[in-house]
Amino acid sequence: MQDNFIRITQQGFTKRPIRIMVVGYRYKVDFGPSVKPQVHLVDQQKHCSCELDTACPAIKAVAEYLCNGGLRAPAPLPLCPICGSETFHDRDWDNQYTHELGWRCTAGGLTHFLQAKTEKIKEAFRRKYAAVSEHEILAGR
Repeated sequence: MQDNFIRITQQGFTKRPIRIMVVGYRYKVDFGPSVKPQVHLVDQQKHCSCELDTACPAIKAVAEYLCNGGLRAPAPLPLCPICGSETFHDRDWDNQYTHELGWRCTAGGLTHFLQAKTEKIKEAFRRKYAAVSEHEILAGR
């Protein structure tokens, strides 16, 4: 993980360096012990985990961090195709041949990943055998 220290230029705010790092798909902003709440999580849609949400100074801190060449957070994985819950990357299930990322669902875990993978394989077989059947019909078999 890469840590960067920046200063917010907002008047009346902390003069201490602000620690920002990428955690998962978000930015963790640590204002230090003099600010409550001390730690804020900012997502890529510019929402903060605190009650100020989009009006939080942590959003400006992240913008300044990125303008100064800070590490960008990766794009989040799509939602679970089985239940629609959030997913997270699981390297143990990355596919070395198709280069698809492995994941787990926050609600269904590995079971939902395996169900989705099974459905993909079934669909591939359906398409393959539908094309073969169509070809046999055209060939007069």
